[in-house]
Amino acid sequence: MPRIQSVTAELLHDESLVNVIVRVRDSDGLEGVGEAWWGIHDANRPSRTGSPIIAVVNDMLAPKLAGRDPDAIERLWFELMDWGYRYADQGIFLMGLSGVDLALWDLKGKRLGTSVAALLGGPVSDGIPGYASFPRYANAGRLVAETTRAVEAGFTAVKLHEIDPEMTAVLRREFGDAVKIMVDVNGHFDPLEAIEVGRRLGELGVIWFEEPVRPMRDHAAIARVDASIECDLAAGENEYSLADFDRLLATDAIAYLQPEITKIGGLTAARRVGTLAELYNVALCPHNFRLGPALYASVQWAFTSPASRWLEIPWVPTGQAFSFPAPLPPMRDGLVLPLDGTGLGCG
Repeated sequence: MPRIQSVTAELLHDESLVNVIVRVRDSDGLEGVGEAWWGIHDANRPSRTGSPIIAVVNDMLAPKLAGRDPDAIERLWFELMDWGYRYADQGIFLMGLSGVDLALWDLKGKRLGTSVAALLGGPVSDGIPGYASFPRYANAGRLVAETTRAVEAGFTAVKLHEIDPEMTAVLRREFGDAVKIMVDVNGHFDPLEAIEVGRRLGELGVIWFEEPVRPMRDHAAIARVDASIECDLAAGENEYSLADFDRLLATDAIAYLQPEITKIGGLTAARRVGTLAELYNVALCPHNFRLGPALYASVQWAFTSPASRWLEIPWVPTGQAFSFPAPLPPMRDGLVLPLDGTGLGCG
């Protein structure tokens, strides 16, 4: 029976688009590759972005996993959570555990010669709509140009990170209804500002208004905004535990649930969050803005949940690239297709 031989985390960085990669190697020489959350962007110190999360993996989790059965993913997850609970059941501890969990699922799929989606029961659909997720441009000409490039690549929907709703109006005038639009402001507004912006976005027919208020986990404020505007809300990328998601969904304020697989504890936790989305009858739309194991894990997971409605595909300008060398998932007619390959499918 193979045993876990080593667990290591490292930061891959090419300028600002860093990846925190976790590798689990077993005694047979097989390696699973996962990803933890990449940390808070710091243009002055990109090489230090994920340091606290890397320390969780290398200094806390790795010693606990040495010599253990790599196939016992559920058991290991709950043992590590129980042991680490007094450090935190959120934040960097869970981010580090996410990377380990994804690597273990990747390793198991590779050993068995099958995809993670197959391990979880297989795809429940042939394709899931994907949207190109942009960074903030704050420039109308550049926004139109990048949307054109995304449409030429096969996307039928884009997500903006623009805080000025008139940038959304620019795209609506340029593309009409041919391109669906989502807007994410990353908690930029207070509730009164968010209501004003949300009303304008409703007039512009956006699919959703994402994380409208700060703090981003102020569920009562999110509910106030929802009650005052016409467009749907999306949230969830900064929730962690199952109880957190339950509290958010109990407000009945959001239509689109966006768990971030590198924050919530990996696929082992994601499966439970997906069931919660089914219970509350909301659309599951995994959050992601990295190209690598995190995106591939989100795709594998989304294809096994009947609640899945959209997949976020990171889209950056020509000449800029993520640090992990993986291609975009296959797409056809605006739909992300099931992944080929074993494990997570990204190497």
